Amino acid sequence: MNPLRLPATFRSTLPCLGAALALAASADASSRRFTYSYETTTMSKGAMELETWVTWKTDRAADPDFERFDIRHEFEYGFSDRLQLAFYFADWRYEENATEPGKTEFRDVAVEAIYNLTDPNTTPFGSALYGEIKGSDDFIELEGKLLLQKNVGQWMFVYNVGGEIAWEDNYENDEAELMQSAGVSYQINPSWSVGAELLHEIAVPDVDTIGDSSVYAGPNASWRNGRFSVALAGLWQLTSLSDEPDFQLRTILAVDF
Repeated sequence: MNPLRLPATFRSTLPCLGAALALAASADASSRRFTYSYETTTMSKGAMELETWVTWKTDRAADPDFERFDIRHEFEYGFSDRLQLAFYFADWRYEENATEPGKTEFRDVAVEAIYNLTDPNTTPFGSALYGEIKGSDDFIELEGKLLLQKNVGQWMFVYNVGGEIAWEDNYENDEAELMQSAGVSYQINPSWSVGAELLHEIAVPDVDTIGDSSVYAGPNASWRNGRFSVALAGLWQLTSLSDEPDFQLRTILAVDF
């Protein structure tokens, strides 16, 4: 794909523009409160939803010119009242750094499944299993997680733990990552929720060595009205890894139909 150069002002405001478009709409969504963690509840049987993810990563200590947008388009379907399936029909990326000009490239497609084990509204804890497989013409990646959730009045607490393994460079090199994330959210009213998220990632190069560990934390907010919803979270790096972005912002726009 030919490199596509985007104006700096447009790139810096892209996530916010998406959020503004969603807020301008008015149309009850099974919306999410978090962007880096999953809740354990799944869509009802036959329900469908389209999501667009925009993750902006910037400001590496080792490369101040680094900037990247990860874009994901996802279709979700309630196969049953416990099983939710999703198809990522286009994951793509725009990236620039000190040594390479900005370019846009297609990354992969993926299939995801979430199976609800216990409902947080009728049992002490909600729980679910998450699985994902993604790939393109030169790599394949598998990911699995355990999802936990606790609801207390207007408060929601979630915790995800799992890992992923990928075979890259025409499936010749493998690497893995362990991860855990947590979030807390308070529902102010039927439309608005606010809270915070924590993300912890541990690199496992060559699948036999524990590598660097990064920790991110920051606030989140979510809005929902009718069929439309948007969730937004900005995380700052609490560790001091120079090759990881110091800040990342994720926006998830969703519409039910």
